[in-house]
Amino acid sequence: MKLLGYVLPIILLSACASTSGVIPMGSDTYMISRTKKGFETGSKVKADAIKEANEFCSSKGKVIEIVKSTDKDMVPFRTDAQAEIEFKCVPDK
Repeated sequence: MKLLGYVLPIILLSACASTSGVIPMGSDTYMISRTKKGFETGSKVKADAIKEANEFCSSKGKVIEIVKSTDKDMVPFRTDAQAEIEFKCVPDK
């Protein structure tokens, strides 16, 4: 039973994520910033942001073109995994 008291908070924290959503930056350029708590890598968080950007561009009948991306892995008890992408929605070739 004590083990459940230790494991349950970890499971709940691993499910917490936040996203900025798609933020327009001007001239058909957008940004998404994501943070995920728990034991996650920055590249996984970046992949989730790219998926969100793909869905956004697809809803406009366009495809994503990544302009810039960054990611940081989590550091236990210090920082969460983070990622940020800057992208454009361009016509499909």
